Amino acid sequence: MTDRELLERYLKGDVAAFEEILGRYEKPLLRFVTRYRGGYGLDGTEDIVQEVFLRFLKEPQKVENVSAWLYRVARNLAIDEAKKEIRMDKRHRLTAAPEVRAPAIPEAEREEVAGIVTEKLLRLPANQRDVLILKVQEGKTYREISEITGLTSSNVGYLIHQGLKALASDLRTAGVV
Repeated sequence: MTDRELLERYLKGDVAAFEEILGRYEKPLLRFVTRYRGGYGLDGTEDIVQEVFLRFLKEPQKVENVSAWLYRVARNLAIDEAKKEIRMDKRHRLTAAPEVRAPAIPEAEREEVAGIVTEKLLRLPANQRDVLILKVQEGKTYREISEITGLTSSNVGYLIHQGLKALASDLRTAGVV
Protein backbone atom coordinates (compact mmCIF):
# COMPACT_ATOMS: atom_id res chain seq x y z
CA MET A 1 0.00 0.00 0.00
CA THR A 2 1.35 3.44 -0.89
CA ASP A 3 1.98 6.23 1.61
CA ARG A 4 -0.84 8.22 0.01
CA GLU A 5 -3.29 5.35 0.44
CA LEU A 6 -2.26 4.94 4.08
CA LEU A 7 -2.67 8.67 4.67
CA GLU A 8 -6.15 8.64 3.14
CA ARG A 9 -7.12 5.64 5.28
CA TYR A 10 -5.82 7.38 8.38
CA LEU A 11 -7.70 10.57 7.55
CA LYS A 12 -10.87 8.44 7.40
CA GLY A 13 -10.20 7.19 10.94
CA ASP A 14 -8.19 4.00 10.37
CA VAL A 15 -5.66 4.05 13.24
CA ALA A 16 -3.92 0.97 11.84
CA ALA A 17 -2.91 3.09 8.83
CA PHE A 18 -0.99 5.44 11.14
CA GLU A 19 0.67 2.45 12.80
CA GLU A 20 1.78 1.29 9.33
CA ILE A 21 3.24 4.74 8.57
CA LEU A 22 4.99 4.74 11.96
CA GLY A 23 6.39 1.27 11.31
CA ARG A 24 7.56 2.27 7.86
CA TYR A 25 9.34 5.50 8.86
CA GLU A 26 10.35 5.37 12.53
CA LYS A 27 13.68 3.53 12.07
CA PRO A 28 14.71 5.40 8.89
CA LEU A 29 13.98 8.72 10.63
CA LEU A 30 15.96 7.67 13.71
CA ARG A 31 18.87 6.76 11.44
CA PHE A 32 18.55 10.04 9.50
CA VAL A 33 18.41 12.24 12.60
CA THR A 34 21.30 10.34 14.21
CA ARG A 35 23.42 10.85 11.09
CA TYR A 36 22.30 14.43 10.74
CA ARG A 37 23.41 15.09 14.30
CA GLY A 38 26.81 13.57 13.59
CA GLY A 39 26.26 10.00 14.67
CA TYR A 40 26.38 10.79 18.38
CA GLY A 41 23.96 8.02 19.37
CA LEU A 42 20.31 8.26 20.22
CA ASP A 43 20.61 11.00 22.86
CA GLY A 44 17.77 13.35 21.92
CA THR A 45 17.22 11.65 18.59
CA GLU A 46 14.26 9.61 19.77
CA ASP A 47 12.66 12.78 21.15
CA ILE A 48 13.01 14.48 17.79
CA VAL A 49 11.45 11.56 15.92
CA GLN A 50 8.66 11.32 18.48
CA GLU A 51 7.94 15.02 17.96
CA VAL A 52 7.79 14.46 14.18
CA PHE A 53 5.01 11.90 14.61
CA LEU A 54 3.19 14.03 17.18
CA ARG A 55 3.12 16.89 14.69
CA PHE A 56 1.89 14.49 12.02
CA LEU A 57 -0.97 13.44 14.32
CA LYS A 58 -1.94 17.06 15.04
CA GLU A 59 -2.55 18.03 11.41
CA PRO A 60 -2.38 15.06 9.05
CA GLN A 61 -4.66 16.80 6.57
CA LYS A 62 -1.83 19.24 5.76
CA VAL A 63 0.43 16.36 4.63
CA GLU A 64 0.57 15.70 0.90
CA ASN A 65 3.72 13.60 0.58
CA VAL A 66 4.21 11.54 3.74
CA SER A 67 7.92 10.75 3.25
CA ALA A 68 8.93 14.28 2.27
CA TRP A 69 6.87 15.81 5.09
CA LEU A 70 8.31 13.50 7.75
CA TYR A 71 11.91 14.03 6.64
CA ARG A 72 11.44 17.80 6.31
CA VAL A 73 10.03 18.09 9.83
CA ALA A 74 12.76 15.80 11.21
CA ARG A 75 15.42 17.92 9.50
CA ASN A 76 13.94 21.16 10.81
CA LEU A 77 13.67 19.81 14.35
CA ALA A 78 17.26 18.52 14.18
CA ILE A 79 18.41 21.97 13.04
CA ASP A 80 16.54 23.60 15.94
CA GLU A 81 18.05 21.09 18.38
CA ALA A 82 21.55 21.69 16.99
CA LYS A 83 21.14 25.44 17.43
CA LYS A 84 20.02 24.90 21.02
CA GLU A 85 23.00 22.60 21.67
CA ILE A 86 25.40 25.18 20.21
CA ARG A 87 23.99 27.86 22.53
CA MET A 88 24.28 25.52 25.52
CA ASP A 89 27.81 24.50 24.53
CA LYS A 90 28.88 28.15 24.34
CA ARG A 91 27.49 28.74 27.83
CA HIS A 92 29.32 25.69 29.19
CA ARG A 93 32.60 26.66 27.55
CA LEU A 94 32.43 30.10 29.11
CA THR A 95 32.25 28.54 32.56
CA ALA A 96 34.42 25.43 32.02
CA ALA A 97 38.17 25.01 32.17
CA PRO A 98 40.10 25.05 28.88
CA GLU A 99 39.93 21.82 26.91
CA VAL A 100 43.05 19.65 26.62
CA ARG A 101 43.36 17.92 23.24
CA ALA A 102 44.83 14.45 22.90
CA PRO A 103 47.77 14.09 20.52
CA ALA A 104 46.92 12.94 17.00
CA ILE A 105 47.44 9.24 16.28
CA PRO A 106 49.51 8.81 13.09
CA GLU A 107 47.70 5.79 11.63
CA ALA A 108 43.92 6.09 11.78
CA GLU A 109 41.79 3.04 12.35
CA ARG A 110 38.47 2.56 10.57
CA GLU A 111 36.46 4.18 13.37
CA GLU A 112 38.83 7.12 13.52
CA VAL A 113 38.55 7.66 9.79
CA ALA A 114 34.76 7.50 10.06
CA GLY A 115 34.97 10.07 12.85
CA ILE A 116 37.11 12.37 10.73
CA VAL A 117 34.73 12.03 7.78
CA THR A 118 31.76 12.78 10.05
CA GLU A 119 33.54 15.79 11.52
CA LYS A 120 34.36 17.16 8.07
CA LEU A 121 30.82 16.46 6.88
CA LEU A 122 29.37 18.39 9.82
CA ARG A 123 31.59 21.36 8.99
CA LEU A 124 30.15 21.69 5.49
CA PRO A 125 27.55 24.40 4.94
CA ALA A 126 24.18 23.14 6.18
CA ASN A 127 22.61 22.88 2.71
CA GLN A 128 25.50 20.76 1.37
CA ARG A 129 25.55 18.60 4.50
CA ASP A 130 21.78 18.04 4.32
CA VAL A 131 21.74 16.85 0.72
CA LEU A 132 24.81 14.65 1.18
CA ILE A 133 23.32 12.90 4.20
CA LEU A 134 20.02 12.40 2.40
CA LYS A 135 21.70 11.11 -0.78
CA VAL A 136 24.63 9.06 0.49
CA GLN A 137 23.46 7.83 3.87
CA GLU A 138 19.70 7.71 3.34
CA GLY A 139 19.74 6.73 -0.35
CA LYS A 140 17.17 9.35 -1.36
CA THR A 141 16.73 10.38 -4.99
CA TYR A 142 17.25 13.95 -6.14
CA ARG A 143 13.47 14.29 -6.43
CA GLU A 144 12.93 13.08 -2.86
CA ILE A 145 15.69 15.36 -1.57
CA SER A 146 14.08 18.22 -3.47
CA GLU A 147 10.74 17.53 -1.78
CA ILE A 148 12.33 17.25 1.67
CA THR A 149 14.47 20.38 1.44
CA GLY A 150 12.31 22.54 -0.82
CA LEU A 151 15.22 22.98 -3.25
CA THR A 152 15.04 22.33 -6.99
CA SER A 153 16.45 19.04 -8.26
CA SER A 154 19.19 20.87 -10.17
CA ASN A 155 20.13 22.79 -7.02
CA VAL A 156 20.26 19.48 -5.13
CA GLY A 157 22.66 18.10 -7.75
CA TYR A 158 24.83 21.20 -7.58
CA LEU A 159 24.97 21.08 -3.76
CA ILE A 160 25.85 17.39 -3.78
CA HIS A 161 28.65 18.04 -6.28
CA GLN A 162 30.00 21.00 -4.32
CA GLY A 163 29.68 19.16 -1.00
CA LEU A 164 31.55 16.10 -2.27
CA LYS A 165 34.25 18.30 -3.76
CA ALA A 166 34.70 20.22 -0.49
CA LEU A 167 34.60 17.03 1.57
CA ALA A 168 37.23 15.36 -0.61
CA SER A 169 39.44 18.44 -0.34
CA ASP A 170 39.10 18.53 3.46
CA LEU A 171 39.87 14.82 3.71
CA ARG A 172 42.97 15.23 1.51
CA THR A 173 44.13 18.11 3.71
CA ALA A 174 43.57 15.95 6.80
CA GLY A 175 45.63 13.18 5.19
CA VAL A 176 42.75 10.71 5.15
CA VAL A 177 42.70 10.20 1.37
